[in-house]
Amino acid sequence: MYEQTFSRTNPGCIVFLLDRSDSMKLPWQSSGGSMAQGASRAVNKVLLDLCVKSAKEVGGTARHYFDVGVFGYGARPVAGGEGVESAFGGALAGRPIVPIPDVFTNPLAVVSSNGSGPTSVDVVSAPRIPVWVEPVFGYRTPMCQAIATAGEHVFDWAAQHPGSFPPIIINITDGMVTDSPYDGADLTEWARRLTSIETADGPALLFNIFLSPEAAPEVHFPATDRGLPEPGPELFGISSPLPPSMLANARGSRVEVADGARGFVFNAGPAALVTFLEIGTRVADIRDR
Repeated sequence: MYEQTFSRTNPGCIVFLLDRSDSMKLPWQSSGGSMAQGASRAVNKVLLDLCVKSAKEVGGTARHYFDVGVFGYGARPVAGGEGVESAFGGALAGRPIVPIPDVFTNPLAVVSSNGSGPTSVDVVSAPRIPVWVEPVFGYRTPMCQAIATAGEHVFDWAAQHPGSFPPIIINITDGMVTDSPYDGADLTEWARRLTSIETADGPALLFNIFLSPEAAPEVHFPATDRGLPEPGPELFGISSPLPPSMLANARGSRVEVADGARGFVFNAGPAALVTFLEIGTRVADIRDR
């Protein structure tokens, strides 16, 4: 299991669940910005990395090695729920899972790395940085609905790509779930349903990272929930164990992880979020370039 490489025949699927509750407006440790800003910036960085990895040569266009989705949840109440929607805007607005070539060619904006404002739309030329996801916050934390919504799209994707590496779903949150139970099932059950979706290479992976507005002891990739305050144990419980390739990635990044470690970080600051996303999305080689 978890040995398939990424190719245009068998692309990978990476989905982000982005908490947009009201508390995400709080300043994030010493980052100089809010948790919403930090989370969206980190997701944009991963999307750019995937675009670059998918290009055959420097300056070339991205090839279809990945499908990606970003779902924001909790920004506003909507009829029938608390608000789960695609976080993409512009030409990608409303699209749940998008081929990486479409992501490559449709950023919302490309801004100067010195923060001086929008420039042209060349998504790979430094010092220009593309933006696909903007920082948003506003309401509660409907995590169950977010996992359920992602699961619908991940199920369809897995059925269409049975030979691919299993979908990877990464949930970035700073709060306790506010909608458990949702539609008759609690958070643990919704996570179980999501991770029961599988390809021939194994079940879908669900990883969680809990952001802390204030500096606090960080727990990286634990193998047990012992000593974790709320909501640590619940998030640990729904997090998938790291496959061998990700264990190797973590150890290669000088992160100490035990066998049986799960894809979970508690009280993450900015550096931990970036490291977590790098480990959680760098899982297999790209072939057939």
